[in-house]
Amino acid sequence: MTDGYVFAEEYTLPSMGKVYDVKVNPIVRLKSMTTEHEMKRLSPSERPYKTLCEIIDDCLVDNPGISSYDMCMADYIFLLHKLRVATYGKTYDVTSVCPYCGSETKDAIDLDKLEVKYYDKNNFAELTQFTLPRTGKQIKLVMQTPRMNDEIAIRSKELKRKSNGAVGDSALLYTLQMVVDTVDGKRMDVITSEDFLRKLPMMDTNYIIQHAQKLVESFGVRTEVNRVCSVCGLDYNNSFRLGPDFFRPEIDI
Repeated sequence: MTDGYVFAEEYTLPSMGKVYDVKVNPIVRLKSMTTEHEMKRLSPSERPYKTLCEIIDDCLVDNPGISSYDMCMADYIFLLHKLRVATYGKTYDVTSVCPYCGSETKDAIDLDKLEVKYYDKNNFAELTQFTLPRTGKQIKLVMQTPRMNDEIAIRSKELKRKSNGAVGDSALLYTLQMVVDTVDGKRMDVITSEDFLRKLPMMDTNYIIQHAQKLVESFGVRTEVNRVCSVCGLDYNNSFRLGPDFFRPEIDI
């Protein structure tokens, strides 16, 4: 039986490999998922990001120098899109709701034509290092990764189980601990970091959260597409989320 892999064209990671502490080749190629990969994707897991990243890593033609599990979210989502293109093609049906008349519109979009914003050195520096408005502390952030997101979910679930849900939403605290690299140029241990962040004025906490979110969105695939309502005829923009059919598209039979 011949190998049925379909090789995609070369793509450049949105980060251009410039946001990592290790050398990363930003030029990647992906081969199609197989039945075995799909079986793995559908299997239950405490670490859903890890499962998808293992599939992505296995489908990369060459090792870029880092696992997708430790890539920034922009690169991970980009690779997820390109893996889908390599496996099922670039056409993806998306349903949106018109904000003017409430009508649903189903259109096919070209995943390869979605805008990709690339790393900008100056913008990256402004978002990763800043001064908190209330305490005046100097903060340096690191980019969120799939590994971090899995870890946050597991820690939050475990703490909630141990405390019978009495501790509130711990995901916020764990997220802050993950994304804050240094405070006034120094790294804190886990206990010191938790105490510092718990007592931080909410104005400063919100400042960190907003910067971290902007950092995630500063480069990567833009999922906003322009729509024309089939009922009222008005234009509107719609951001789509990846649905269950992203890796199980319907076919005309």
